[in-house]
Amino acid sequence: MANALDSVTAATKLRRDMMEVQKELDDKRADFQRRMERVKEAEDQLKVERAKLQDTLVQYYKFIQENEIKRNRANKKASAEEKAKQDRHLQIVSLSEALHFLESEKEQSRSTYLQYAKYQRYLEDVLQHNENEEYQDPKDIITRWQTLDDNTKVLQRRKTQLEEDLNKNKNQLNMKRQRKKNESVELQNQLNELQTQLEALQKEYKLKQDFLEQSINHKGSTTKTIGQVRMACQNLYDRCIEWNTAYRSRSHADQGEVDILQQLNVIGDCLDDYSVIIRKHQEKAKVPPPAATQDGKKSGDTALAHTV
Repeated sequence: MANALDSVTAATKLRRDMMEVQKELDDKRADFQRRMERVKEAEDQLKVERAKLQDTLVQYYKFIQENEIKRNRANKKASAEEKAKQDRHLQIVSLSEALHFLESEKEQSRSTYLQYAKYQRYLEDVLQHNENEEYQDPKDIITRWQTLDDNTKVLQRRKTQLEEDLNKNKNQLNMKRQRKKNESVELQNQLNELQTQLEALQKEYKLKQDFLEQSINHKGSTTKTIGQVRMACQNLYDRCIEWNTAYRSRSHADQGEVDILQQLNVIGDCLDDYSVIIRKHQEKAKVPPPAATQDGKKSGDTALAHTV
């Protein structure tokens, strides 16, 4: 019984603990739910604030862009105004210079007018005193002066052209003179060279003439010697012909003129015959042949020398 009571008490205690734990769990769940609701509310509030911040950022960005556009527009406008100001300043300076130039031209034109007015009055006075009525208006006189001035310029140009042509012709003449002078010097040098060659040729001619005279003199002496030899040969030839009258067939007296070689041949034949005769005569006289031959030769040489 006691055990059953303890079991019931333990079960009741356990149930009570479970209920307390369940209650505590429910409280914690409720607390978590409340916290989650607060977190959700905080997130919603954060989303709203973020959206507001995003809108503020967009508006600020638009404001910055608009200010940048306005600033750029203002800078461009300022640059354009500055450029326009500079252009206006330059235009003012240019117009001032143009005005100054026009004023200067005005003064110069006024001075020129005052200067030419005197000539105008002078021309009018000339026309008033013009008796021939050649000029009816000052313009006629000016036209005449312009014509004369143009003719003067033409003549001046012609004079300049003629002077240039004259200078050109002078230069050409000087060049030709210099060329002729150079040619003359060159010809003189050639003449001197030819004169030197002529003198050398004259010397060579004189040497050759002297050599020729010596050769002619030597040839004359040689010709004289040859003539003497020819005369000796002719005398021997004639003597041989006279000695050999008995042997007319071997002589050449009837052949007209005979050259020196034929004469020498005839003389040689005669000497051979004479030697044979002497040898035969010595044999007949019983004289020793050497002595007889030697005496015969001496007699022949004596006769030959006598004939020469």
